Amino acid sequence: MNIIPIISPLIFLALLGFVIAKKSWLSEQQLAGLIKATFAIFIPAFLFYRMATADLDSQLNIHLFSSFYLPVLICFALGFIVNHFWHSEHKKNKAASAVFALGSSYSNNVIVGLPVLLLLIGDKALPIIFLIVTFHSAMLFALTSAIASTQAQSSQTKNSWLTFIKQTLSNPLIVAILSGLAINKLGITLPDVISKSLQFLGQPAIPLALISLGASIAKYDIRGERKFIALASAIKLLVLPSLVYFTATYLFKLELLVVQVLVILSACPTGVNAYLLAQLHQVHRKAVASTVVASTVASVFTLPLWMYWLNLA
Repeated sequence: MNIIPIISPLIFLALLGFVIAKKSWLSEQQLAGLIKATFAIFIPAFLFYRMATADLDSQLNIHLFSSFYLPVLICFALGFIVNHFWHSEHKKNKAASAVFALGSSYSNNVIVGLPVLLLLIGDKALPIIFLIVTFHSAMLFALTSAIASTQAQSSQTKNSWLTFIKQTLSNPLIVAILSGLAINKLGITLPDVISKSLQFLGQPAIPLALISLGASIAKYDIRGERKFIALASAIKLLVLPSLVYFTATYLFKLELLVVQVLVILSACPTGVNAYLLAQLHQVHRKAVASTVVASTVASVFTLPLWMYWLNLA
């Protein structure tokens, strides 16, 4: 399998979004409306339908979760230690260290991992993707907020947690995944009219998500702290997938398909939502935004290397 023809459309769509934003082919209001519709309607419809109809039982086991989340927690700890002991400005700052750790370990699984794996492997990858994505944001965001809140004043801690809970419960992607999971586990069959409507709504989800990704990173640039931005990107794109490959292959001896999916998910660039946590806690906003851009650009080169390593090429 030749990787270039597979990932070229994904890169093209992301570049299209970048150019649309940079050249102002759409106004800021129009672009904001497109991105909002993408993440509030089209992607949730896609995720809900796929989650509701996926065969989850065949993949559900603790070894799968451990193979992915144990390395994620290790890389989170590594990012925390790097910032906590060596950052010149934010040394010993728990909130800053937690946010930097999030930028080093949080994957853009929905916008990047999902389309890449659908093109490489197909629908066989979906149950594994959904099992990982279901807990990914909630776990890492909760961990980041929990650590950051230990440094805040009591009133700030309360407000931070209330904001986090509100954002989590109102996030259309999380709501769609959890609702689809409930429908799936309850054995409810969707009426034909709803099923077909969701399929139609979900069809533009992946292209629009990639365009939105390009448009989103166009707002940021790489500014300052380049050594730490490069380090966070290296942990995210190289260290994390290496650890996932080791745990999935040698520690838990999972089948090849599962290993391939888990490694590609872990090799995705830092998710844009990490910047929301940086904004929430008012630390490392430039560094995390820059890490999103740097890791996204670098992943154009590192993801194909992982695909070759996993015999997906």
